Amino acid sequence: MAPKLKRSSAREVTDRGDLSVALLAGPLELARRRQMASAVFLVDLDNFHVLNNGLGRSLGDEILNVVSHRLEQVGNSGQSLACGGDRFIVLVSQAVGTPQIDVIADSLVEIVRMPIPLGGDRAPVVVSASIGCVVDDGVAVDELVRRADIALARAKTSRVGSHTSFEPAMANAAEAEALLENELREALETELLFLAYLPGIDIATGRVTSAEALLRWNHPRRGVVTAQEFMPLLEQSGTIVEVGSWVLHDACMQAAAWQRRGMSLELHVNVSARQLGADRLLEDLQETLSLSRLDPGLLVLEVAEATVIGDPVAVTERLKDFKDLGVSVAMDSFGAAYAALSQLKHLPLDILEFDRSLVADVSKDDSAKALVRTLVQIAKGLGLQTLAIGVENEEQLGELRKAGCGGALGHLYSEPVIADEFDKIFQDFDPLETAVWSQAPETVLDNNEAEDEDEAVDEE
Repeated sequence: MAPKLKRSSAREVTDRGDLSVALLAGPLELARRRQMASAVFLVDLDNFHVLNNGLGRSLGDEILNVVSHRLEQVGNSGQSLACGGDRFIVLVSQAVGTPQIDVIADSLVEIVRMPIPLGGDRAPVVVSASIGCVVDDGVAVDELVRRADIALARAKTSRVGSHTSFEPAMANAAEAEALLENELREALETELLFLAYLPGIDIATGRVTSAEALLRWNHPRRGVVTAQEFMPLLEQSGTIVEVGSWVLHDACMQAAAWQRRGMSLELHVNVSARQLGADRLLEDLQETLSLSRLDPGLLVLEVAEATVIGDPVAVTERLKDFKDLGVSVAMDSFGAAYAALSQLKHLPLDILEFDRSLVADVSKDDSAKALVRTLVQIAKGLGLQTLAIGVENEEQLGELRKAGCGGALGHLYSEPVIADEFDKIFQDFDPLETAVWSQAPETVLDNNEAEDEDEAVDEE
C-alpha cells in the first residue's frame, strides 16, 4: 500500500516564528527606547539537517554553539538569539546612522563559513548560511520577523550562502505563495499529485533505457503544474519528506511493473537535500524495494551537485548507505557550479548527469564542446556513466555523440508522459526519428520547463 501523504507541518513553522518574536521583543524594545537604529538578520544554516544526521546530534549541537558565539561578534551591539534548531536572529543596533545591511550580512555569511574544528582526528567542517535582512522601522515585532522570514525565503531560492534584504513587493509575492501553499495542502489530501515519466535514451543505440520520475500537480484551475512551481513550498514546510516517500514508492511500483513485462528500465528518482537528511529515508527505501520487488540495480537516486557541495562528508556517508542496498547513485545538475569536480573521486557515484547549462551551448560554442568532452573523459576515467540533461535538438545530440556521452534526456525525444503512454514510447520508439514524440492532448502532459528543473519529489 502506498504511504499516505500527511498534512504540511505548518504548525512547526508557526511555532518557530512565535519563538523568534518572543526572543527578539525584549532586546529590540530596549534599542527603541534608547533611540538606536536597528537591523534584524534571520540566519538559517543551509542543509544543516544533513550534517546533523551524518555527524550525530552531539557534534551538531557543538557546531550550533560555535556558530552562535561567532554571530554575536558582528556589529557593535550584535546579539545572537537562537530561535529553534539551525536558525538564529541577529540584532544589530547602533546610536548613529542605519546599520549597513549588506556589509553586515556579508560579514555574517563569511563568519559562518569559517571552518569549525571538531577535535580528534576529525576534519573541520564548513557550513553556509542564507540570511533574510530587514531594517527596523517601528512596526510590530511579529511583522518585523515576518519580513525577515520573507527575505530569507527569497535568499534560499537564489543560491547557497546568499542574503536578501526585504522589499515591500516581496510581501505580495509571499501572499501569493501562501495561497499556493494552502492549495497544495489540499492537493496532498485529495490525491491531486501524480507522476509523469521522461524517457532517457542511449545515445549510441537510440534505445529507450531509462525513465525519470517527475512530480506533477493536477491543479483544479491551472491544469497540470510542474514541480518547479511548488517544490520550494514543499521544502520550506518539510512536507517534502512525506511527498518524497510517496514518490519513491509509486515510482518503484511502476518500474517493477515494467520489469515484470520485460521492460528493463533504469528508474531515476531525485532526492532533495532535505529528504537526504531525513532519518526515515533509508527505511523508506528498504521497505519500498521489498514491497515492489524491483531489482535495486534498476533504481538510480539522483542528488544535486549543490547538495553534495553543501556537505560532502555527510552526503558521502548517506550515498554509501544507498550503494549498500544495491541502488545506483547519480550526481544531478553537474556543471551548474563546477565546485564538485575535485570531489568526484571521493564520492560513491555511478552516473554523472550534465546540467542543461552545459548542454545548451555544446553545438554553438567551441569552449562548451571542449568542456563537455573533457568532462566525459574524466567521468570515464573514474568509471562513471554520463547522461546529458535538456537535449533539445539534433545538433546538441550530434556533439554529445562525438564527445562520447552515454545517455540523453530531453524534449527532442519526448515530453513527460503518464505511465500508460510510456509503454507505447518504449514499444514504438524509432531511434532514427528524434522529433518530439506526439500523443493526443489528454495523454501528453504539458511541460514548458526544462526537465532537469522539475525536481521529481521522490525524495523526501
